[in-house]
Amino acid sequence: MRSTTHSSPTVRRRRLLPIFVGWLVGSGCEVPPTPLPTEVELAERDRTADPPLYQVLYDTPVLPEQAPAAARVRQLVWLRHMQLSTTQLDRLADAHAVAMERLDRMKQREEALVAQWQEHEAGVYNQIWGRMSDGASVDAPEMNALVDELRELRAGGERERNLVSARLASLQAVLEAEQAFLRTLSPRQEQLMADALFFLRHRLDPIANPGDFRALVGSTYEPGQYAVLQRGLDEQLREPLDIGGLWQEADEPGGHIFFDAKREVLLLMAMLQPGFPEALTAARQLAEREASTAGPTPGAPPPP
Repeated sequence: MRSTTHSSPTVRRRRLLPIFVGWLVGSGCEVPPTPLPTEVELAERDRTADPPLYQVLYDTPVLPEQAPAAARVRQLVWLRHMQLSTTQLDRLADAHAVAMERLDRMKQREEALVAQWQEHEAGVYNQIWGRMSDGASVDAPEMNALVDELRELRAGGERERNLVSARLASLQAVLEAEQAFLRTLSPRQEQLMADALFFLRHRLDPIANPGDFRALVGSTYEPGQYAVLQRGLDEQLREPLDIGGLWQEADEPGGHIFFDAKREVLLLMAMLQPGFPEALTAARQLAEREASTAGPTPGAPPPP
């Protein structure tokens, strides 16, 4: 009787690796890129079938800030597009409340810290201003005493350390509150998070704000490429010989799709937009109404 043995995943990977490498070398390493699902969907999409309102809303006017009335409409479109459940919307509302409270506290703390130093520092700068207005140069000997005062004020960086500590404490609380919501997202919903660029275009403009755009989106952006936010840092995506889920048997990897930091920043920017509370409330009411009209799930036990 012949015994049947099954090789472990590690052994199978070791056997497959030389074959895979040989195939790459033999083909001259010219592997055609696999198009993203959203790219295929975008190419096959009939633009003439898009609702006119969608096109008008996407064509954001060039303004430094969105008006709350316009912003909340775009945010509601995005929240509905995400297909969030009532539970997810409740967690998002909790994260928004924490973010507003902690950021307001951070602002008050920074104002108090600045006030501690501002009066003395302003006095030194006023003396420098007065002497330079009278014709003194920046390297005049009479400036040395004022330079020493400024150096003493900045000695040790105590003010900067206090400001940074206040910001880090507040932002840490905000990011922890966001995680309670982000952990509930499906891989598909994580992809749809990138569509927040729909109403953040005035903030993430490659011309007006190139630094913010490059940091969050990347140096290039093509419509439909949600991977501009890049893949996540889950352990299963960083296993040996499984970089990026190359040998993953599932069609789509579980867990976080994008870098946590970029997801958190994107969500925080969305929550800070004017009109977000109104859009969130409207989305919650609509989701609750749809859940009540959907009726009980087939096969589910009757309510007590």
